Amino acid sequence: MRTIFRCASLLMLSCALFSSCRTVYAPNALNVPLFQEKGEVKATIATNNLQVATALTEHIGVMANGYLNHYTSDDKTFKNNGKGAEIGVGYFGHTEKRITYEAYAGAGFYNVSMKEANATKTFNADAIKYFVQPAIGWVNPYFEVAVSPRLSVVKYSTPDITGFSDKERMDNFFDIVDQKPYAFIEPTLIVRGGYRFVKLQGQFGYSYNISKNNINAETGVGSIGLIFNIADWYKNNN
Repeated sequence: MRTIFRCASLLMLSCALFSSCRTVYAPNALNVPLFQEKGEVKATIATNNLQVATALTEHIGVMANGYLNHYTSDDKTFKNNGKGAEIGVGYFGHTEKRITYEAYAGAGFYNVSMKEANATKTFNADAIKYFVQPAIGWVNPYFEVAVSPRLSVVKYSTPDITGFSDKERMDNFFDIVDQKPYAFIEPTLIVRGGYRFVKLQGQFGYSYNISKNNINAETGVGSIGLIFNIADWYKNNN
């Protein structure tokens, strides 16, 4: 348990450091439900993320994710904010020993904004994100573990930029942010521990930019929070 908290603290510190350097892309937490039956519902409250998912049938699940991130420098002169929402649908299954496999795909809308030097320098851009998220894991009433190599593709609209010099625009890749889509591979480990309907969840991963074009992006994928599970299967597993 201490290891989870230590890793989470390091990840959140890393996110703060990256956010301070004009971050345009910050990966949100993965929603990996690992369903076992029709009608199961999972909801997660985690750092900067709110997620819910439900199993519509024995093999089809849907999810919705919300993301909100605020960074303000100690001297209050720089703010870097991001927000977004996405939905997805996918297929899941499991063995008798509850080794679970799933694959989800979805899309979402995002916005990133920056204000600097008493708001005399600003950056604002909307984006559309597409993702494909396969995962494999193992589940029991007390513990869950999974890995997922999510693929995320983000396409930005033309940004609204004011106040930044030509050199600052070039150094931060602001002028090319809308030219091509950006693709990221984000392998992530998900660990949960608790009892039946509520577990502590930690996520630890890395975001690799596999595009040829550059972007200021956070490389860490991580969060810590609580996941709530409404289901019948674990009632017969003591």
